[in-house]
Amino acid sequence: MAAYQSEREQLAQLEWLFEQKKFAEGLARTEDVLREFPASFHLKFLRYRFLRQLQQNVEALQLLREMHAMSGDNIMVVRELADLNFQQKQFPESLLYYKKLVFLDSFNTQAQERLKLLHERLEIGVSDRLADTKAEFRPESAPIAEPAAAMPLPQTETVTEPPPITLDFGEKPASPPAGSTAGGEGAGLHFQTESAADLYLQQDMLREALAIYKNLFEKTGRSDHFQKIQTILQRLRAERGDRVIERLQRFLELLQRRGSPIV
Repeated sequence: MAAYQSEREQLAQLEWLFEQKKFAEGLARTEDVLREFPASFHLKFLRYRFLRQLQQNVEALQLLREMHAMSGDNIMVVRELADLNFQQKQFPESLLYYKKLVFLDSFNTQAQERLKLLHERLEIGVSDRLADTKAEFRPESAPIAEPAAAMPLPQTETVTEPPPITLDFGEKPASPPAGSTAGGEGAGLHFQTESAADLYLQQDMLREALAIYKNLFEKTGRSDHFQKIQTILQRLRAERGDRVIERLQRFLELLQRRGSPIV
């Protein structure tokens, strides 16, 4: 109990130094206190705050990564990692942490907006840099070909175009997933049931499942339907992020081969 009181008193003194803007003194004190309480999360996070105020961002980022390795689901640590990487213009790393932050806190609108902005920036950046890898064409360096002698044109035969091919798909509706029932509740809506939505979700047909759950939520207002909608939206955003990362990896491969005849 005495050790806990001592740690709490040390935290109170360090908080007072932070409020008084004595950041250098507070940072030096955290080194001594952490030797006595090396596992204290609050002391480490307070040291991170001193580092940020002193603009020692490299050490601050390293400390955050150590804290994330110990407390990977701590929303406060994930948010600081996402924000600091964004401020340092390390956008791919920031994207990964913002994705995790939205997963842990789905109602964080600021993180959702930042995630959308990162997707747009990364997609635009990849497109622009891929355009830079195209071969440059200079008209003055192109060889001038001698004009070829006029050749008589061969006689062309009249070719009759075949009639266009039409595909008759008939009026047969698409088959539902196995095990679903046809008990629709409205005209033109097929298999709008919870069991059908679950089967679509199990088969990773996310957009089909999302449409059914939205329709069911509008009719019933059930909270479990709303939770399913949020889960599907998060999975769709994650898939979009994975596609961006895949494009980045392809772009890095192109950069490594830049200058070769393949590019």
